[in-house]
Amino acid sequence: YLSPRPRIEEIGAYYDDAYFTTRTDRGYDNYFSESTRRGIERVIELNLRDLGFYDYEKSLAGERRILDIGCAAGYFLAFMNNRGWEATGVDISQACVEFAHGAGLTVYEDDYMEITFARPFDLITLWASIEHLHHPDRFLEKARDELKPGGLLYISTCRVGGLNFMRLYGRNWRFYNFPEHLYFFSLPAIKKILEQKGFRIIRYARYGSGFARAGSAARRIADVIAKRLSMGDMMLIAAEKSGGGSRHGFGNGRISWK
Repeated sequence: YLSPRPRIEEIGAYYDDAYFTTRTDRGYDNYFSESTRRGIERVIELNLRDLGFYDYEKSLAGERRILDIGCAAGYFLAFMNNRGWEATGVDISQACVEFAHGAGLTVYEDDYMEITFARPFDLITLWASIEHLHHPDRFLEKARDELKPGGLLYISTCRVGGLNFMRLYGRNWRFYNFPEHLYFFSLPAIKKILEQKGFRIIRYARYGSGFARAGSAARRIADVIAKRLSMGDMMLIAAEKSGGGSRHGFGNGRISWK
């Protein structure tokens, strides 16, 4: 984890308009562009497939509710609304929330820990968000309380430890984004904290290489290698709320916690 780190009341200043519209070591070229939206949707679809989402979706009857924590501009919310879900998001970036509101999305500009929701959710997502949190353990406790029995939590985050592409880069690793990234998890570490907070991992994947330029043939080849050999510097987690009667199986067979 990062030490020292910004205070909670200071962290919002790092996610200003420039973070999302001006390429820096920690920002984006233009997060609000159509090309960025298309790229994010492509990753969303791959992640959902790897996590077995489409089978889970089919198992749900009636209203389906999802909460995306750290939703940014709301591209995932729009994707889920189009699939018939009631999608709600939370983010601390004023620019992102205003963009999402302009697209007709339900997004709160607030600290997730300060919001009370009237009804539980079938799915809560933390896409590339948990590493930004000052107190991820508290977020996970609250998320568990706000899931329906048998509900799922999806997490994507950068991965440390084990056989991993990050070892190629040393201090130049692409996810050493400071001061935004406060925590770095290995797969065993995130398994432990999830179990402590009342979850059971039912599916996972490792992916991503960071090799060469994004979109290049070399990157695509390296990404395939990273995924097939479980060397990715990113990981996906599907975790079920414990104690509600499991409806889910282990999608990856035997799990190796590395």
